[in-house]
Amino acid sequence: MLNYIFGFNARMGRLAFFFCTFVVGLGFMMLVYGVTGNAPASGSMDVLLAQASSNPVLVIAFYGMLVICFMLQSMRVRDMGWDPVCVMAAWIALLVLDRAIAGRFPEYALTYQHTETVVGAAVNGAMNIVLLAWRSGGYYEEAPPSPRETGGDGLFERRSTPAAGGSRVARIANGEFGGKTR
Repeated sequence: MLNYIFGFNARMGRLAFFFCTFVVGLGFMMLVYGVTGNAPASGSMDVLLAQASSNPVLVIAFYGMLVICFMLQSMRVRDMGWDPVCVMAAWIALLVLDRAIAGRFPEYALTYQHTETVVGAAVNGAMNIVLLAWRSGGYYEEAPPSPRETGGDGLFERRSTPAAGGSRVARIANGEFGGKTR
């Protein structure tokens, strides 16, 4: 069931992934501007973050955007031919480990305001570039197997050799009687 909820079984191409991610980000920025009245790039990020963290609408929208982006990334990973259950779990584990290292050892963090290291930022950036640039994994629909190739239960299975009655009817239709031809 979770395969369909989080988009683990769906596929999304590069262009659709880019536009969907862009629209989600733009929509969230418009929501932040509409609720707080400040543009995110206005220079007062501390005030904007304080306003946003105390507003329940923005907190719910942030977690909704987080789930939507996770689903989009999972669909894109599936389209590349990778297993999103393994890749997304490893990516999240790396981000959690990176945050723990940057919190425990602040000298490894990017700046005093960041909660990630240089290595984590590089891996996260590389993964986002991979999602945008990697070709699809060569997904091709195969034709359904013919009834002879399926391993049925035997009741309605076709045999490669015709039945005895069917071969007699075929010989009669071709003009053979009792093994002799006219």
